[in-house]
Amino acid sequence: MIRAICIFIVLANSVSAQDLTTDAFGILPSSDMGDRENWAGLRVTSGGVAHVQDAGAASAALLFVGPKSIVAGVEPGHAAVLALDVFGNTLNGAPARFALGYGDDIEVQTRFGIGDTLFTPPPMAGGLLAGATVDGVQSARADYRVTANLAAMRPLARPYDGNILPETFFSIATQPLRDTFGNLVDDGVGLSLLLSEQSGAVTLLAGVVRDGSAQSTLLTRDISGAVTGQIVLAGTASDGLQIFVDPLVMADPGDIVIWSEPSIHAVHLRIGPMQTDKGYLVPDGTYAEVSVTAQDGLTAFASGWVLDGYLSFTLPLLQETAPFDIVLLVGGNRETASVTVSQPPESLTIRGIE
Repeated sequence: MIRAICIFIVLANSVSAQDLTTDAFGILPSSDMGDRENWAGLRVTSGGVAHVQDAGAASAALLFVGPKSIVAGVEPGHAAVLALDVFGNTLNGAPARFALGYGDDIEVQTRFGIGDTLFTPPPMAGGLLAGATVDGVQSARADYRVTANLAAMRPLARPYDGNILPETFFSIATQPLRDTFGNLVDDGVGLSLLLSEQSGAVTLLAGVVRDGSAQSTLLTRDISGAVTGQIVLAGTASDGLQIFVDPLVMADPGDIVIWSEPSIHAVHLRIGPMQTDKGYLVPDGTYAEVSVTAQDGLTAFASGWVLDGYLSFTLPLLQETAPFDIVLLVGGNRETASVTVSQPPESLTIRGIE
């Protein structure tokens, strides 16, 4: 291993001590230029005398412009052209002119075959075409874009009037998203929409810009009361949009049935079908809590989510301690009942505990 390192150091020092030549074909010691000069068209014979000439006239101009997306008013663009003769030799000191798509031309001279310039594009977003010429030889065109400055943009939400009914779809939309130059955000740019409830719960929605604005649609399930909406774009949040979702109103809790499960010294509780004041089943996923107090004073608590309009729980209570006092909380609605032990319902499916 040590021997290999020493050999590498000796070779490196040997190469670095020589004069090097750099051109379009790479880097090599100047002492090895003889063969290259022959096949690269640099060594010519005139009157029986061989001599080395400079690269010939420009034959190709290769243009590069980047970055492909330039943020308006923030960053410069960089244009570079590589000038080659017919043999691929680079041209030094050749005049290169850039046309960068916004009316101004820039002229430079090539060095080691490369002419380049930094440029400031106009603040107007859109696609631009660029070109370059070297000694009258035209490059192929290159394209680049100027995009809106997202970091300098504060998104605004469209006002929302009126209350929102539970279990309905509603949309949060932005006003047109423009930067300080008036540029609209490009289609496809993503943003986030946050809905914050007074309880501290937060709902995250994703949005995609289309035609300069974005929106996201939400089903108001398990959301009620005052909600604050915010739009977040490139780390900048909008002012809070105040929304109010009407609370769910449960008009009928349905049947409340308790039956014994002596093999595990417990009882089963099933409630439903629960209906809203609009005549629909309480939506799946609605959070519910229940407390069941036996006659001996023992109380069992359970919580879960509505499924197919029903709630089902298994509770560590004995049937001998019936009747049971039940308090049910569903979506802000409170129901009470006193229930004795009965036979299991027909076509029994214990929902929510499988």
